[in-house]
Amino acid sequence: MEITKADIGHAELFKNYAEDCVQEGLELYDEAKLDSHAYLKKRIAYSEGKELPAGWAPISTYFYIESGIICGSIRFRHGTNEYIENVIGHIGYDTLARARGRGVATKMLRWIVNNIIEHRVIITCDEDNTASSRVIEKCGGESLSTFYCEDEQRNVLRYQLERTSKIAQSDS
Repeated sequence: MEITKADIGHAELFKNYAEDCVQEGLELYDEAKLDSHAYLKKRIAYSEGKELPAGWAPISTYFYIESGIICGSIRFRHGTNEYIENVIGHIGYDTLARARGRGVATKMLRWIVNNIIEHRVIITCDEDNTASSRVIEKCGGESLSTFYCEDEQRNVLRYQLERTSKIAQSDS
């Protein structure tokens, strides 16, 4: 198992991952259906602060790779704005359905906490996503509030994470 920053060398692995994500209904990867290589290049450019849509903060993408397969992806937004603070948070992640229940999301989030964040960050999840809220809490997330996102008509649970959070270092 390794967690590594996305690069163009992951193109073939990412193509398979994106195809699986699309089949699972993860809309984030719909654009990758057309050209996964171009989509990956765009995500790499985002991490360099290039080609960002207006108002977006740079976003670094990391992959959880096991036995030559991307099992999960985690994104870290550098910087902040009202939308990041209240709706999407600084961190977003997804795992393949077949990799769920194996601690992939927890390992990725712990890795971000221990290796990437420097100060307080916000992480969010839909109010009805109990699996994600458990992952966040297991990794030291402190509940802040529930935010109603009118644009998306959903309740979002907001948590705070800090590098100094008391998180167990085990993989469980």
